[in-house]
Amino acid sequence: MNLITDIGNSYTKLAVFDKNILINKRSFKNEKSEKTSEEIVKLKQQYPQITNFILSSFKKEDRKLSSLIRDLFQNYVFFNDETPVPIKNLYETPKTLGKDRLAGIIAAGNIFPNRNVLVFDAGTALTVDFINAGKEYSGGSIAPGLEMRYKALNHFTDKLPNLEIFDNFENIIGNNTENSIHSGVQNGILYEIEGWIKRFSEKYTNLKVTFTGGDTFFFERRLKKQIFAEPNLVLIGLNIILKYNAK
Repeated sequence: MNLITDIGNSYTKLAVFDKNILINKRSFKNEKSEKTSEEIVKLKQQYPQITNFILSSFKKEDRKLSSLIRDLFQNYVFFNDETPVPIKNLYETPKTLGKDRLAGIIAAGNIFPNRNVLVFDAGTALTVDFINAGKEYSGGSIAPGLEMRYKALNHFTDKLPNLEIFDNFENIIGNNTENSIHSGVQNGILYEIEGWIKRFSEKYTNLKVTFTGGDTFFFERRLKKQIFAEPNLVLIGLNIILKYNAK
């Protein structure tokens, strides 16, 4: 069994995989540094069969956590830019490439082998990444996500209110200031995504479009092209990386 730990900007996610099957997942806010260690110990006690472990973290190394991992697991991977991965990474600055982006693209390439795959991660930022049918990754794009766009309009102006996603907004244009903001943010990001899909569909045959991230629900019913939504894409990718290195 494998234990995956993904420490992000705001939340930490832990997942237990039995081979390729996700059997347990939990997440919590990054409020107490010792919380991660406590949850790892609990899962190890619940599943003593866990022998392999991977840590993906945006933070600097936590020596206490690293020591605990070395004591508990036979095989462990501290995921970084030098970790071997089962794709060809052509990104020019691998040290600056987000681990979640790389894990997501690896998962997408594994789920859809021999396909060109466009991966959207819709969260705090909207990232777009592409892996070709030959499992070559060249890069992608990073743009503000839905919530960040709303906050930016409020932060950088004197009078525009700070709004939240209005899931029932279906108009093309707004008939008042609040609806105009909803139109600009929600329609704008939809047209942006549709533009990416159209451009890649014209250039690459057999294209598969995949979505992950907290705002995936917003896009599923609004996009004309059929998409594959997988909320656990990054965790699946980290599990693939762990298996690749635990051989």
